[in-house]
Amino acid sequence: MKPQTILFLVAIPLIGLALAVEPATDTSNVKALFGAFGGIGTIPNNPPPGFESAFAVAVVEINSPIETSNVAVSDFVLLDQGGKAIKIKRVVEVEEFNRPRIPTEGIAAYYLNNGGTRLWNGTLPAGRIRLRIKVALREVPVFPFRIRLKIGQYIIEVPVNCGWPT
Repeated sequence: MKPQTILFLVAIPLIGLALAVEPATDTSNVKALFGAFGGIGTIPNNPPPGFESAFAVAVVEINSPIETSNVAVSDFVLLDQGGKAIKIKRVVEVEEFNRPRIPTEGIAAYYLNNGGTRLWNGTLPAGRIRLRIKVALREVPVFPFRIRLKIGQYIIEVPVNCGWPT
């Protein structure tokens, strides 16, 4: 056997292995806009079962090259500076965010206040869409560093801009 042939046969399994462990994600068409977390304030003395008092919000922009239906938000976690994951309880709602910003409005008020949104139907249109994702947490964490989530094929890391008081 020629040495070139041996090199060729050895290279095939190595290339196949590299392709098998490569994640199927895309981060080139996403933009992290805002992240926040906090509690609701006063909690009843005897909260009912399933009562939720801690939440996080991420606002992202996706520029999808094609329309994609039946897309879901998954793998939403808050990460501390050491990379430790704080898992969520559930996704509360996902909204399309189209609110115009008032010139005197701060970043937290702009991204957290009501108005200029509608429930997202799970479709990423061809082109840009801004989504605001609200999740319930199991507990209010000590200040997390960033939020990581997956929307369809897109993995997005959002810096935490603020925590609102409880």
